[in-house]
Amino acid sequence: MLNTIVLIRTDNFDKALTALSDLVRYGGMKIRGKPRIIPPALSDWAFEQIVGEKPRKKVRAHVVAQVDLPASKAIGRIRDIHPPAHIVVIPVGTHVHKEILRLWGTFKELKGFHPPKEIKRPGEELEE
Repeated sequence: MLNTIVLIRTDNFDKALTALSDLVRYGGMKIRGKPRIIPPALSDWAFEQIVGEKPRKKVRAHVVAQVDLPASKAIGRIRDIHPPAHIVVIPVGTHVHKEILRLWGTFKELKGFHPPKEIKRPGEELEE
């Protein structure tokens, strides 16, 4: 099964790690595998393809991760939690998703990410 990809664009890798933790802790998402660092040019291209405009802000940290939710659910949850980074959801089946997966093995792993304990979202039961 293919996973939705999230592209995290922010000022530094500490903020990227915090954003990933927020996705797990407050967004109820599971990160599949290890998040990866991608080249800025690929990040800008993916952003432009998905969002439909060039990124206005230059950022230093470009990270991709695979999450266990469909794109529409992931987008809704990200809107609710306001992580400290710009996060673009890349749906399964798009040419951007295919290209990032094709290159996945060439990206360096993001060091220092350890999924936090999940916090129960309002109105949801915590899975054991």
